[in-house]
Amino acid sequence: MEPLMEDEEFSIREVVLPSLIPVVPEPELEREDGERRRGRDVIIAVDHGPNSKHAFDWALVHFCRLADTIHLVHAVSSVKNDVVYETSQALMEKLAVEAFQVAMVKSVARVVEGEAGKVICKEAERLKPAAVIMGTRGRSLVRSVLQGSVSEYCFHNCKSAPVIIVPGKEAGDESIAFDRTLGVCKSPSMAEFAELESQDGVRMPWNIIPVATTKDHQPIDSEIPVSAIYTPLAHSTPLLPYAPLRCRTCRSVLNPYSVVDFSASTWGCPFCFNRNPFPLNYSSISDTNLPPELFPRSTTVEYLSSSSSSSPPPVFLFVVDTCLFSDELDFLRSSLSQALDLIPDVSVVGLIAFDSLVRVYELGFPHCNKSYFFHGNRDCSKDQLLDQLSFFVKSPKPSSGVIAGVRDGLSAEDIARFLPPAADCQFTLHSVLEELGSSQWPAAPDHRPGRCTGVALRIAACLLGACFPGSAARIMAFVGGPSTLGPGAIVSRELSEPIRSHKDIDKDSAPCYQEAVEFYEKLAKQLVHQGHVLDVFASSVDQVGIAEMKVAVEQTGGFVVLAESFGHSVFRDSLKRVFQSGENDLGLSSCGIFEINCSKGVKVQGIIGPCASLEKKGPLCSDTGIGQGHTSAWKMCGLGKSTSVCLVFEIAKRETADVVLQSQINQFYFQFLTYTQMVKQGSGLQLFQEDGSWELKTYRQELTNGFDQEAAAVVMARLISFKMETQPEFNPQRWADKALVNLCSRFGEYQKGNASSFNLPSQLSNFPQFVFHLRRSQFVQVFNNSPDETAYFRMILNRENVSNSVVMIQPWLVSFTFNSQPEPIPLDVASIAADRILLLDAYFTLVIFHGATIAQWRKAGYHHQPEHQALVHLLQSPRDYSDTIINERFPIPRLVICDQYGSQARFLLAKLNPSSDGNGPFSGGSNVFTDDELNRTVGGYCHAYSNCCENAAFIFGEEMDSQKEKEPKAAVSTTSSCRKYANDDNATFLANLKDHFNEFLNASMDEHKTCFKNTIDKIFGRSKEVETKEVESRPPL
Repeated sequence: MEPLMEDEEFSIREVVLPSLIPVVPEPELEREDGERRRGRDVIIAVDHGPNSKHAFDWALVHFCRLADTIHLVHAVSSVKNDVVYETSQALMEKLAVEAFQVAMVKSVARVVEGEAGKVICKEAERLKPAAVIMGTRGRSLVRSVLQGSVSEYCFHNCKSAPVIIVPGKEAGDESIAFDRTLGVCKSPSMAEFAELESQDGVRMPWNIIPVATTKDHQPIDSEIPVSAIYTPLAHSTPLLPYAPLRCRTCRSVLNPYSVVDFSASTWGCPFCFNRNPFPLNYSSISDTNLPPELFPRSTTVEYLSSSSSSSPPPVFLFVVDTCLFSDELDFLRSSLSQALDLIPDVSVVGLIAFDSLVRVYELGFPHCNKSYFFHGNRDCSKDQLLDQLSFFVKSPKPSSGVIAGVRDGLSAEDIARFLPPAADCQFTLHSVLEELGSSQWPAAPDHRPGRCTGVALRIAACLLGACFPGSAARIMAFVGGPSTLGPGAIVSRELSEPIRSHKDIDKDSAPCYQEAVEFYEKLAKQLVHQGHVLDVFASSVDQVGIAEMKVAVEQTGGFVVLAESFGHSVFRDSLKRVFQSGENDLGLSSCGIFEINCSKGVKVQGIIGPCASLEKKGPLCSDTGIGQGHTSAWKMCGLGKSTSVCLVFEIAKRETADVVLQSQINQFYFQFLTYTQMVKQGSGLQLFQEDGSWELKTYRQELTNGFDQEAAAVVMARLISFKMETQPEFNPQRWADKALVNLCSRFGEYQKGNASSFNLPSQLSNFPQFVFHLRRSQFVQVFNNSPDETAYFRMILNRENVSNSVVMIQPWLVSFTFNSQPEPIPLDVASIAADRILLLDAYFTLVIFHGATIAQWRKAGYHHQPEHQALVHLLQSPRDYSDTIINERFPIPRLVICDQYGSQARFLLAKLNPSSDGNGPFSGGSNVFTDDELNRTVGGYCHAYSNCCENAAFIFGEEMDSQKEKEPKAAVSTTSSCRKYANDDNATFLANLKDHFNEFLNASMDEHKTCFKNTIDKIFGRSKEVETKEVESRPPL
């Protein structure tokens, strides 16, 4: 941003605010004197971002006082644009009313044309205010370096008043961004990346793309690829009531990065570089009159393509399992009745019940409860369903090629028989639920109940496909046990046959697994084609088949909730949240289509997340597919405010480094387009644009500045989950270790001869911790988890944003004590203390852990005594904190309240690092005795193992080009020695390995350069049969 010139003028447009004159009470005014009585002028810079609102709120609470006048200043590109002015006026009127209600201060508003930094400084020079208050703009570190920062500009150029810069809301109550798991402050880059996620809903591990050459033996992004985690509906944006302007060649949309030629009335596409003319409705465009989509801050815009009157009503088809115990069925009926009261009256509802038979209820028949039965052993097609339900009794079915609309010739009256509006069938639906009883087909003592879940879901899909194709419809299945009949069965009825385990699936010894998966794959294709969603609410102590249903639920973007009982709060409260409206609603949309445009040199490998491929081939598709790959468009049948997808890219290699350095176009661009169907607003298109730059892998400082370690950990977790499901021989621990070693060897700092000098930049300092906990997480460690639980955990991981996913990988531990405010502490057993309450947030579980002393005081009833109010506050604080988390999360986490040395304390101890096992001195905490090898070895084996490679690779890595020379004798000797040491325990292996590394460190670099490379490749590329043993000691390197 250029410096402010003294004679520079700006176009100004005053905003007429409501007449709100604060009346200051006389007693209050008498307390003020001098300047405090006269009041002050305070400038607050505002825009439409969340950080500006946070700065405004901070000023009202912490800065403004009686009789002050706040001046709201909004910098825009053009004050003559009525759309821009009206949007700013609405914003300032809202802020003025809030300032009057909260702080009783007067407000003055101005819309000024020009660059934000210059406008603010010029207004400060005119008013001479007491202070200029502003928030951060949410730019990433990369954007701040390349484009500059408004707050930084004002800080250095505003000479008429002090400038107060309020950090973003993500920083927390005290404007300090804490790393929730380590108990230390986040690095500035992590806070800025989190702020960017709240603004645009996107996080990228590499915000500066590393570019490799064809001669590079191992690209820098081989383990952590160039990728993006995008949340399309992360925040609401102003709607533009017209259609987007598209490029004629690549179909990209006009955006702030387009090159506009005002004289020729054309714009250049940044993706294909084609020039496109503006239509007639853009004839008045100029550098001072820009449409909203060309505003520099319009990285995310939303177009409204149709009115709400044309939007079809939402459809909910309930599929209820009745093979339940009577008390479980009572819980389910009660929850469904409460949910029906929350459904909007315009919604369409239907009901299907099943046990060994499937019953389709005709809710539109008012005289009695009428239903149609289908056999549970046979699959059912759509034509068979329509004939059985007598859809064409009054009017014959149209012949082939003569279809009345999109509903297979069905009339509205026929559809309303089984899927009527909720307002028309409230009494009938409640009556049917009350009469629902347990299955009338009791099972033999040595048999499981007959349950035909697959057939019931097929009938539900066919019914919606015939009645409401392409509409916002959801199949909500409530399942209480494993399917034992018909297609989709996961186990036979004989109790002598156990339900499949992970070992059975790995060994291909689960007789029903593959057939069930193939059935649900076909069901997923049918639902995706129809645009419908499958939600599964499973409540059982046994497995119900989530592992087999995973493909259908995930490809349709459905919800999955796994609980122990239908009476548990996890199920009960989660079901309410689906239909809840207000601030914490899920923001459901449907029938979405996601497309992407990329710059030349970037290709899409695929998406890992809740979507299905539309098989749209093109030049953007990579030959290597990951997840839903080989396409540049995806179907998202259901999505909400937290639905996120992980896009994996492939970066084309350059011939030489000079090609990158001499490139005139050093920018890359992404454009994400999301078409959605919203119940309240109709059909819309949300558009996101991102820009960045290329860098050679040798420029370590630039790459580390743009490295987002939280996003990198989440991408690694999704890739590991995907590879474990699709590659039977995949070793997740070895892959994670290799990724960590390669990253540390490239970006770590090491002084030759000083083994303890190894250090990582602050931008990567927490990444080893994330890998440590990822190795221990439920996504990698399937032991003690059923296939259903593992599938459930991975489905939630694949649909949540980075902030929530990080909590799943590395839980958050908060300490509550008498002498300090709640603070994050290390996730270690040493954090346990008798006079402390701990709150563990593991995303799926919340644990409130009372220390031994606190538990004794509570059991003695001290908190009921008036003189112990501090104890009351201490006991209540973690409950309030957990309630806040529960209200913002879906599915609802399980809340566990336990005491130290109690049986349920295991929920906390299982997540802590067992640094103390009773074999040595420790400070506080508890002893944890465990046979879990990972807990003991990661801290010693992985750290030492990676450091050996890091020390060598950092010194020689950049000079180790692939050579085809014959291996020196020294390398043969060292390699054979390492193979011999590999049969010893890890402590001996590392000790001897250290001696060989030191021998080469002291030797000549040129002589042993090739030797070092070949030795490292053979040491760390050992076969998978060589399994490491437990490290009893951690030898220093």
